[in-house]
Order: sequence, then C-alpha cells, then structure tokens
Amino acid sequence: MKQALVVGGSGPSGPYLLSGLQERGYDVTMFHTGRHEPDGLPEVRHVHGDPYQPDSIAETLGDAEYDVAVATYGRVRHIAAHMAGKTGQFISVSGTPIYKGFITPSVLEPADLPIGVNEGFELVPPDGIPGETYGSAAIRRTEDAVFGLGADGAFAATTFRYPSIYGPRNPHSWEWSAVRRVLDGREFMVLPDGGLPVHSRLSAWNAAHSVLLAIDHSEAAAGEAFNCADDDQFSLAQWCAMAATAAGGELDVVSVPGDIPSPGWATMVFHYSSSRHVVIDTSKIRRLLHYTDAKPARQGLVETVEWQIAHQDQPEWWSVLDPFDYEAEDAFVTAWRTATEALEPHTTRWQDLSMPLPQTASGSS
Repeated sequence: MKQALVVGGSGPSGPYLLSGLQERGYDVTMFHTGRHEPDGLPEVRHVHGDPYQPDSIAETLGDAEYDVAVATYGRVRHIAAHMAGKTGQFISVSGTPIYKGFITPSVLEPADLPIGVNEGFELVPPDGIPGETYGSAAIRRTEDAVFGLGADGAFAATTFRYPSIYGPRNPHSWEWSAVRRVLDGREFMVLPDGGLPVHSRLSAWNAAHSVLLAIDHSEAAAGEAFNCADDDQFSLAQWCAMAATAAGGELDVVSVPGDIPSPGWATMVFHYSSSRHVVIDTSKIRRLLHYTDAKPARQGLVETVEWQIAHQDQPEWWSVLDPFDYEAEDAFVTAWRTATEALEPHTTRWQDLSMPLPQTASGSS
C-alpha cells in the first residue's frame, strides 16, 4: 500500500486532507505534537514529537520512507531536510506574506499590493526588509530550501501559498468578531474604511482539496508554487455581514478611516498595517491542477460559524485579536459620531455639482 506522511493534521484542513489521502489508497501516518487530538479525525497512525526541532524530527520519523509527505506545520526546512531521499513527493504549505509589500506596503510604489498578485510577483528578499518584525523572510528562505532540495533530486517539491484560512478548528477565527457580537446582542461593529478591503480567503475544505490535487497531478505540480483561494471572494464588510447572518443576526457598519486606530482593526490581519488589499491570482492552480472549489465559500462560511457557535465555550480553540471591550467601543463610536457631525458644515455639497452634458454623435439636445 502507498504510504503518506502528514506533518500536522489536527488543524482546520487536517481531517479533510487525511480522509482525502485514505480515499486515494494511502496508508497515512500523522506526525504532530499530540497536544491536540480533536474529535472527528479519520483513523490514522499517530506519531508524536516536536516538528520544530531537527533532533525530534529525526528521532520520531527515523528512516521511514513515504510515497508522499505533506508538511502543513512545524519547521518545514528541517522536515524537508530529513525527508530528502525518503519520499518521492514533498508538499509544503507556505503563505501569501511571502510577497513583497504584503506586510510592509510602503516598500512598493505606489504603496500596497496590486490586485491579482500571481506567483511571479516579487518576493520578500531572503535577508528580510528593514524594520519588519513579522519575519516574512523566513517564509522565503523556507521555500528556497524546499525548492533547492527538489532541484537537487531529493524529491519532487511543491508548495502552496495560503491566504487567510477559515473553517472549523481554525485557531484564529476572524469571523468570530461578527458572530460573537450577534450572540451578545450588539447592533453594530466598527470596520476600517467601511469594510471595503478585500483579502483573499481559503476554506479548510478547499485548502485540503488544493493539496490533494498536487497528488492527483504530481507531474504538473512538481517544482511549482501555487496560490490558493476560494472561487468567490468578498470584501470585509460582505464577509462580516454573511457571518452575522449565519449567526442569526444583523450588524450595522460604523465606517472609520483605516489609518485611525479603532476597534475595527481587530477584524484585519496585522491591525490594518499590512497591504489594504491582498487579492491573489489563482489562475495557475486552475490551469495546471484543474482547481475548482470543493465547497462553495458561502456554504463553508455557514458551516464555520455553526462550528464556532457550537464550540464557543472551548477556549483552547480561540486566539483572536478582538478584545470585545464594548464599553470602550461605545465610547469610541460616540466620539467618532460627534467628530463627524462637527464636519458636516464643511463637507462638499455633491448635489450642487454636476458634470457638463457630454457631446454625442448627433450633438447635444
């Protein structure tokens, strides 16, 4: 029987990846720390160790060989180095912060990423960008190491650049800001720039499906990096509105300019200091691996919200930026509305302005 190794597997995409491998006839081994053993995982072999430490990786995995190894977690460079010569196909998960300008948009001219960033867009330099503290250069160095091993013949290397992930068991649930406000009886939420920013999203189901396509089309995937995202994408305001609806409520949007620190910053990655839009081009994975959604985004969001509500009393799953400090939020909104009312006498009267009547082929009437 074909052998598969999955490093990780207990997170949002894990169950769907494990079951997908089993459906393809693989005997699956799951390597993780053992700290999280969620219900509902497929029955696979578990080996426990520290996927971040070379010694533990070597001790836990030994000389075992696999037809395919999928690293969704841990220190991927060390895992790849250990698996060199021990697997025919090595698939790793990377992330869109590898693109130059995602974390530090000011390094681009003009600032912020363009719409539709493809895999050929400039990457963060391996030695990093001065002043950046996130560490996106480590993502670049990891990809370089994996593809370097692939080029040397250690295995066929493929990596997937994930955007924001959502789904059950996601340790950072961005939707919870809207969902909890509905559950708490709130009537509004603050969003930067009216919730117009768009960041590509990928459900856990579609993330697993993307990786499995690399196994189905291994020759086309070899040596390639792929952007991944759902077929349908939505603005922040639309996403929060759909999450609120799935939770059984509705929230009015209080719009605040994005460069003003506000409660709305909790709804965006990096407190809205990163690129305002991160819209990635997924034409490559569609062309080479024939990707289409395994689960539509709207359905995935509803199932995600249902899971969040069912597990809201399990704090081990929650790691969100939002403090849910409603007293401070109310005070902020009161002050903001007072400030905008003071601006009213100075705003442009757009109803008094009009464009000159354009000339037509037959002249103006």
